[in-house]
Amino acid sequence: MSADNTFQTSVPLYPAQGVAGAYAAVNPIVSPPLGYIAKSDVTCGCFCWEDSEAAGQVVPSGSGLPLGLVVRNITGVLGAGVVAANKMQAGCNVNIAVEGDFFVTVTANSTKGQKVFASTTDGSVKGGSAGATVAGHVETNWEFATSASLGDLAIITNHGQRVVTASAVDLSDYLTSADASTTYSTIANTVTAVEAGSAAGKIKVTKNGEATEFSVPE
Repeated sequence: MSADNTFQTSVPLYPAQGVAGAYAAVNPIVSPPLGYIAKSDVTCGCFCWEDSEAAGQVVPSGSGLPLGLVVRNITGVLGAGVVAANKMQAGCNVNIAVEGDFFVTVTANSTKGQKVFASTTDGSVKGGSAGATVAGHVETNWEFATSASLGDLAIITNHGQRVVTASAVDLSDYLTSADASTTYSTIANTVTAVEAGSAAGKIKVTKNGEATEFSVPE
């Protein structure tokens, strides 16, 4: 394989805002409890999924909610003639974030406040309305903190929005008296799913396809 000897042809006037997969703030970062390696190349600033056939390995495509975002923390070693890319190569350790603030490159115009949708083909990012259906994408628990045009960088965030799942949950110990006397009394004690809340101090439950949000006491 021949090396890439292309010369730089332009010089930007200003420093880059960031790089896809790089930290966008000094806020706390949360990672999965287990370590992972790349089964195949995964792109920094894109989402990844745990491989269904090889525990502890991640791939750039999948179905359902992704495991997390691939962080730009390059630990791989480029071989002779390998062109540098913003990727973690197969066989290398992958730093994955499930909560934090990161730069991403968007594949469509995206607006601050939109939910982040991950491509199930390559983990790339685009924006959409909460609950919308975006072909070839799955809605994540991240949202856009800044707006961006197609191909530009945006910041996504999800502090306090980690997904919690359960087959059946009794919420009677988690509701305020106001909730208990209004909405809660109409859905019974046991619900079929618990999802990420849309705001701090909230928990959203789904029963029979209808979502309801409650306040969580301090």
